[in-house]
Amino acid sequence: MKMNGDPQGIEELKAMSRTRMDYVKYLITEAKTNFDHTAHFKSQDGKKFKLIYDPQSGEFNIEKEI
Repeated sequence: MKMNGDPQGIEELKAMSRTRMDYVKYLITEAKTNFDHTAHFKSQDGKKFKLIYDPQSGEFNIEKEI
C-alpha cells in the first residue's frame, strides 16, 4: 500500500500504527468504502488530516486540512 502526500500526516499514521493499529485499519477501510473515498483523522497535537483513496491506482494520499 503506497502513501503519498503530507510528510507529517504520513509520520502520524506510522506512529498511530504502532499503538492503535485497529484505528489505522478502520481509517483505511473507511477511505476505501466511503462515497467520497476519504477519512479524516487528527494528530496527537490536534492537526487535522484527510486520508484519500484513489480506486484507480490503489494508492492513498494524505492532505493537511485547514
